[in-house]
Amino acid sequence: MRKPDPLEIPQHLIVQARLYAPGRSDLDAVCHLLAEYPNLAAEVRKLRSRVADLDREGADFDTRLAALQEACRAILDL
Repeated sequence: MRKPDPLEIPQHLIVQARLYAPGRSDLDAVCHLLAEYPNLAAEVRKLRSRVADLDREGADFDTRLAALQEACRAILDL
């Protein structure tokens, strides 16, 4: 493994990294977070897509429910 480049990482970011990767050294915690970030971003994109799907499904359901209610009212008016 090559020698890491010296970076000045703000202490509050190191503290946050330790919260998400407990039991690791400061360097390992920061590296773990950086390595996992692409996976997290991909999961967030999938979840946003699923929420959009649920919104569309909800709108479709509302439309169908309104049509069903209208049909029921028409039947009651017979």
